[in-house]
Amino acid sequence: MLAPVQAFDFRAETSTLNNNLSFSRESEASYYGSDGYLHFAKPGRNWLSQSQNLAVSPWVQVLAFVSTVSNIPAPDGSDTTCKVSEEYTPGEHRLSRSIQVPQGQPVTISLYLKEGTRSKVQISFSESASFTGGNPTIQFDLAAGTVMAASSNVIRYQAVSSGNGWWRVQLTAIPDLGSTTGFHIYMLNENGSISYEGSVDHYMYAWGAQVEPGMDMTAYTPTAEDAYLGLRYNYRLSDAAPVLAGALIEPESTNLVPYSQKLEGTPWRKQAASTPLATVKSPDGVTFGYKIKESTASSAHYIVPNPVIATEAGNVYTISAFFKAAERTWVYFNVSGLTIHYDVLNGILGNKSSIFIDAAIENAGNGWYRCAATFIASSSNTSTVIGCEISNGKQSYAGDGTSGVLIWGIQLEKAAAMTSYIRTNATAATRNADIVILNRPSASAASDIFTQRINGGNWIKQTSANYQIEQSENEIQIINFYDSDVISTEHEDIAVELFPENFVSVGSSGTMLSMFDKTFMIQTPNKQWSLQKAINKSSPLYRAQVNAGEVWSGDYTNKYRERSEFYMKNAQMPYDQDVWLSFAIKIEPGEALNLDPSDFCYLGQFHASEDEGDISSPPVLGFRLEGLDTIKAYTCSTTITPHTISPKAFLRASGQFTRGIWHKNVMRIRFSPTDGQFQWWKDGVELVNISGIGIGYPDAVGPYWKFGIYRSPMPQTVAVEYANMEVQYNTSLESRITDPLLIV
Repeated sequence: MLAPVQAFDFRAETSTLNNNLSFSRESEASYYGSDGYLHFAKPGRNWLSQSQNLAVSPWVQVLAFVSTVSNIPAPDGSDTTCKVSEEYTPGEHRLSRSIQVPQGQPVTISLYLKEGTRSKVQISFSESASFTGGNPTIQFDLAAGTVMAASSNVIRYQAVSSGNGWWRVQLTAIPDLGSTTGFHIYMLNENGSISYEGSVDHYMYAWGAQVEPGMDMTAYTPTAEDAYLGLRYNYRLSDAAPVLAGALIEPESTNLVPYSQKLEGTPWRKQAASTPLATVKSPDGVTFGYKIKESTASSAHYIVPNPVIATEAGNVYTISAFFKAAERTWVYFNVSGLTIHYDVLNGILGNKSSIFIDAAIENAGNGWYRCAATFIASSSNTSTVIGCEISNGKQSYAGDGTSGVLIWGIQLEKAAAMTSYIRTNATAATRNADIVILNRPSASAASDIFTQRINGGNWIKQTSANYQIEQSENEIQIINFYDSDVISTEHEDIAVELFPENFVSVGSSGTMLSMFDKTFMIQTPNKQWSLQKAINKSSPLYRAQVNAGEVWSGDYTNKYRERSEFYMKNAQMPYDQDVWLSFAIKIEPGEALNLDPSDFCYLGQFHASEDEGDISSPPVLGFRLEGLDTIKAYTCSTTITPHTISPKAFLRASGQFTRGIWHKNVMRIRFSPTDGQFQWWKDGVELVNISGIGIGYPDAVGPYWKFGIYRSPMPQTVAVEYANMEVQYNTSLESRITDPLLIV
């Protein structure tokens, strides 16, 4: 496989600074950690490990020793203050750190300091060879709160009073000559010298060191063994142990719900319910959840924000909340009078109204689930009712006065999908966007960039600038830069080799799903493998499999059928007009189909929409798998109406489809019982172009498209993958012949 010229892998947490990556976010943001709990990442970054414990490595003590004291509160009120004392030996009495930073960009050091028996300090960058003019330096008087001196290559400095004699001192400079630096914190004697004979009776206090990019110090972020680089490495909690999904790089979003995790008091109106604080820890493992506790009334039992939240009619919103089963295991959202239901014991979506354009239920760890529903607001104020129920869709019932369900962390955001949780108090709160920029490879004039998220990949071609990662609610896993002379087939090979398809069942028979702008319903024997979707691909990529004896319930009256198919719902094709079909197909390795004349195995078919009195006839255009790797196209037609005898099928074209290989297909079809046309390109090469033939029956409406596997009973297992299924009759797909959609 072609090697990338530069690679960023977010599938493993790192605390090592990468000079080719810059990050910023100006607010806190939540994520699921490796411990299975929800955490809140602070804004900014801190490139130092052990930012508070100055007595341990990698801090270096030179003629100084550090102890922790409990009688001097740290700036955060804790007992973690460090006392820095001198040794008797003559020389410099200092603490030092080394660090790699981006060359040519501003770097800011900050540190909390408090006078003891020493009040004068000097803070200096280290590695003078990295700075024009030597080490940038300031001297500060902790007693007076004044800067005594600053070198000319310091581009910014300040000291901010933090109370109780603490000062947060900042020093900013640009390492223009190198990337190796660090800093020293010197104690000065009464004469302002850095070299003198020390005394154990002389000391000062220090706490909370931070090194970060930029001209200004941001809110202090404490660290322990690892530096904090700002990125949120998010874990999925649906398995036996938390699994790292990648880095969350999200767009800005605002939680419009005040008091999102404080459900007592007037901001929450209760109907036949109360909200006592529970003794069960919330998803963050720190705070406690609440309980929607039903009354004894015979009615719905719910809570609702008070007042009702303002929305913008016509815009898309998503409501979400964390739930944990208690005596009740079903919950619901009611938005503007319409409902969606969730089983929060088993993590299953229940009934839902068509108002909801999307829904999700996410394992939040320790028995908690985060439920979400997306809808289009219909007015300037949207009622968002949240309640418990005794079963799927049964909101109104006589309560027992004690039962209910646990709840925490309610969110309503103007977004097309649920994003990470944003906690609020008295007002709405905003999570600012994550801004992550990757430097382009210095040796490359232009690059093709492959990005892979948890839900699929993408290629960005011919990029000659630094790349800002696109924001999404889905975690980023890798971003690789490649030389721009890579051809499209290699793009697909790279995507498949790095991320083989991860298939899951699309659901039970009757499930509806979308492919591009078309809706399909599934007909399946309801085996886990019958119809599947690749959840780690951006391309619509599906897999169909049929084993011997697997019969769809709709075929039980005629068991001479085996199938796993998608069929286009309420989308009949027009007559006497171009219909375009474009898709990729891969037949998985398996046995040859040595069929009798009456046997068939269709991998795709345009099925007639029979009029009253018509018999069920063969497809008007069908594609059969025969032998090991041959697909043959057959057409049927008649001018008789109603027709009571099945028309004869005519072979129109044939192509060889090597098993285990993707083949790209484009077809142009004109349905007409007397003047049809069929044109077929396979991998850019025309297989057939015929016109003036019959394709179809004189029905009131045209045929509809089905694909998957539809066959007569046979012992062989057949499995086929399909990607980028497009059907159009108002737009040409001719460009797909020479420029097919990538499978990524």
